[in-house]
Amino acid sequence: GTISGERMRKYFDFIFGNAYEIDAKEAESRLREKYPLLLHDDERIEVAFKDRGGMGRDKQYFTSHRILIKDGKGIGSKRKNYLSVPYESILAFSVQSAGVLDGDVELFVYSSAYPPFKVDFAKHNVDIYQIYQYLNIMVNFGVSRGTSDEIDPTPPNMDQKQSGFGNVLDWLGDNNKQVDALEIEKTFKEECPIFLKDEKVEIAFKSGRDTFAFTNKRVLKVDVKGFGKQVEFLTLLYTSIHGFSVQTAGAFLDRDTEMKLYTNMFNSLYQFNQDFRNGKSNLFAIQKILCNHVLGEDNDPLPDIDTLEGHQDTKGGFLQLITGLRGNQRPIDAVAVDKALHSDPPILQGMERVEMAFQGHRDITLFTTKRCIIINTKGLVGKKIEYFSLPWEKVTAFGIRTAGAFLDFDTEVQLYTEMSFYPGEPGSAGDPENNVPPKPPIPPRPEESCWELDFNKDLVDLFQLKYYLSRRIMEFNKLELGAPIDLTPMTNASPDPKGFERLFQWLGSDQREIDPTELDQELHTNTKILLDTEKCLMAFKSGRDVSIFTNIRVMIIDVQGLVGCKIEYTTLPYRSICAYSVTSAGVWDRDSELNLYTRNRWHLAKVEMDFRQGKTDIMQVQRLLSTFIVGLPTDGKVMFGPKNNGTHERNPLLSGGTIGAAVFANSKEIDAGEIDAKLHFDYPLLLEEEKVMKAFQQHRDMFVWTNRRWIEIDAKGFHGQKVKYKSVPYKYMKAFEFETCGHLDNDAEIYGHTTVSAIQSNGIPRQVGLLRTKQSIQVKSTDIYEMGKFLLDHTIFGEKPRTEEEEPEIEVIFD
Repeated sequence: GTISGERMRKYFDFIFGNAYEIDAKEAESRLREKYPLLLHDDERIEVAFKDRGGMGRDKQYFTSHRILIKDGKGIGSKRKNYLSVPYESILAFSVQSAGVLDGDVELFVYSSAYPPFKVDFAKHNVDIYQIYQYLNIMVNFGVSRGTSDEIDPTPPNMDQKQSGFGNVLDWLGDNNKQVDALEIEKTFKEECPIFLKDEKVEIAFKSGRDTFAFTNKRVLKVDVKGFGKQVEFLTLLYTSIHGFSVQTAGAFLDRDTEMKLYTNMFNSLYQFNQDFRNGKSNLFAIQKILCNHVLGEDNDPLPDIDTLEGHQDTKGGFLQLITGLRGNQRPIDAVAVDKALHSDPPILQGMERVEMAFQGHRDITLFTTKRCIIINTKGLVGKKIEYFSLPWEKVTAFGIRTAGAFLDFDTEVQLYTEMSFYPGEPGSAGDPENNVPPKPPIPPRPEESCWELDFNKDLVDLFQLKYYLSRRIMEFNKLELGAPIDLTPMTNASPDPKGFERLFQWLGSDQREIDPTELDQELHTNTKILLDTEKCLMAFKSGRDVSIFTNIRVMIIDVQGLVGCKIEYTTLPYRSICAYSVTSAGVWDRDSELNLYTRNRWHLAKVEMDFRQGKTDIMQVQRLLSTFIVGLPTDGKVMFGPKNNGTHERNPLLSGGTIGAAVFANSKEIDAGEIDAKLHFDYPLLLEEEKVMKAFQQHRDMFVWTNRRWIEIDAKGFHGQKVKYKSVPYKYMKAFEFETCGHLDNDAEIYGHTTVSAIQSNGIPRQVGLLRTKQSIQVKSTDIYEMGKFLLDHTIFGEKPRTEEEEPEIEVIFD
């Protein structure tokens, strides 16, 4: 009977693909013998599994640096896919125990660069808590920065009993009540061992059978399903939280307070909502914990900010009533607000200071030393209040728009983030025969991806606000400045276009060079926007619009309206540009192009610029971007040669190529040394410290792998004179995979998964995903395992090692 039962379990595990643990040392020995390039010399396999009850061809390896998944494809065993997800890229993970009728336990992994994936394990063969503990050790929980405020974990009204009907309402509404943190900590260290030994529960809640807790390492949600045997333990890292809000209960029959966590993930965890029982949970203790773990380092107050101490808000009249109803905010006493929000309610951290405060009709916006706080008063009586927090270090870009000439009462501030948006809903024609009315489409909305704040144009100094945001969001001492560079202007004034040339430039929005010297002086004095340590290096003009490249950002000045009173200033720091491309002018094109790619998911996901042919050296713009995005502070000073504003001849890099490569879209490896020389001298694409490690040609196109980035060189048009150079730095590739060729294939594929936003559709619904690089490689010319080793060396092993305080000294033993 026992043997029969064991065979039955193995049969079901084989059918449903459940993995069995296998010997890690033997697995590593076999891999190194059969595929010597698959693992790094300093890497070791610590845990290994094989699917289908240990009899399948797919395997999951948990190494010292990554999760490596081998997936067999097609018939036979020749075609294989290898996916590498480094632990450093994991933002959340969960395990789920088996239900009453289940034969498997499950692991879910949520990465910053790869879609969520799941691994099924046989429940009688694998200890899911050991898997959880292993990830606890390997995942980077981060280190709390700044001064943390003390939290009182004592639940309020512990002794006050609640009616049975009230308990039912709270259960139906999923309202959590606060419970003893020490009891929860003991439970999840002894009964369900998922916490680390040095982990402390700071505050905990329960709703029915479910548990919700904040520890000094993570946010934990325990969801009990079905008959109670199936339990999911979800860990959310504080580093994934880019914004958060708490909301008090309303006046009438509102039994719950609310918390929302906004992450930078693209999956179902982009927003995390939780309700708490009013009067049975300390809402502002939750807010304090989030501040301690999310806001980051303390910042000193800026010395020359007018806090309007003692200011009396006496503005009134008809126009003020209109702007108040429109939500346009006016400045108020920041010192008084600071004093109030340190005590009642205790929103601010002890070391945090309010530097600017604004009030609209009922809402308030605060700029503090660590974040932007938006206080939104809701309902008729205003008892329900939401406090939203956006840390300055999580802002990707920002902009300011001045008021227009006629009946425009407000100036606007935009704060761009890595958080999500509302995609919209397509409309429908309806069904008249069945009395179904047509449904109009609902357009997309920016939501948390772009916060728009309106201010009274007569009462708020726009340029003081712009200068303040520049200093707070782009603190010079915290910026990654790239390679050293000579801070002298690099563009010159060009004559204004005339006649048809001017018309074509206006129609195409093509920019021409201008002298940045006067702009630099103006933006440091009369229109003080630039930082003291900032210098204008390049400037371009198209009609009334101007683009500026400084040593720390790209700024776009967009003049709008007939009279030009409405001006938008958009700032994009170099630290937010994760990929970029330049395109030379073609035979019939009058412009070269520049594209900047960021992690924002709204209008700044991709920024496009056109430059006038013969008036801009687009390769010099590319070199400047490479200096700040790819360059390192330890590099030598980057030098810029003479400009070439003329039309380039057909690119000799891209001549030749085989017909097979064009038809089958696969690339053949070519001499990297020859391409290195050309990209350093003939076409100054690379920095001095860059070296071409691998190069491939696909008909007229080329893929170049340097020691710092992946470059795609794409020849366009019949003549191939229009060439696009797209750069993706390895530091933004947080996962990669490669696939070997099958029996009937002559090529293999390699993919780089990045954290960069990629617009897939601007329609309704709007769709934004993650940028993925792809290249097909002829297997006759290149060993695909060698390319996998190359990416391993330059992504996972190219990063800095973790510090000791980030990696707990805990050992997990797998029996």
